[in-house]
Amino acid sequence: MTKAQIESRVEGWNWNMNIFEIYDELRDGHTGEQQEQLLTFAYNYFNNDVMIKELASHFCITIETDEDSPIPC
Repeated sequence: MTKAQIESRVEGWNWNMNIFEIYDELRDGHTGEQQEQLLTFAYNYFNNDVMIKELASHFCITIETDEDSPIPC
């Protein structure tokens, strides 16, 4: 998927789909790579939404956040 396609798909989720519908779409309609791209973008788009991060964990996708990164020396 292109960056524009990812942005468009995630923006389409906004206010239109609940987390269960997003799960169904990701499970049935996207490859693992696409799932990772969509969920990473969605996590940031929805202001670090905990539910998106939880959904990613169900697909065995780790979304790196500032809290997960070690503190640089």
